[in-house]
Amino acid sequence: LGRNKRLMFLIDTYLDKSKIHGVGVFSKQNVKKGGKIKEVRPEFEIEFDQNNLPRMPLALANFIETHSFQKELGSNILIMGIDNEKYINHSKDPNVDDDGITLKDIKVGDEILMDYRGFDDNREAWLT
Repeated sequence: LGRNKRLMFLIDTYLDKSKIHGVGVFSKQNVKKGGKIKEVRPEFEIEFDQNNLPRMPLALANFIETHSFQKELGSNILIMGIDNEKYINHSKDPNVDDDGITLKDIKVGDEILMDYRGFDDNREAWLT
């Protein structure tokens, strides 16, 4: 689990098979370089107490653990956004930064990619 500022999409997106890893997020809109496509919206997040995961069905607990981040380093509170943002894949050549600003033009059908090294506690895993 990494710590990250959860940003909600401001554009319409969809999930599809990714050439990078499993499922990815793809744009349903054209966005020019420098456009803002994500912003912090805590009202669209769900908090879970990590201590409750063992009492949940295994599939749900695994989903929460995979798609959440710690509210604060060392916290038992996990945060999960309710939109497709949790499916963004890592790339060393991203098209959006961790502030939600596009680094290049994004066309309809493009996969939305971020460089995890800027915000993930497990940075070493992304160095390769």
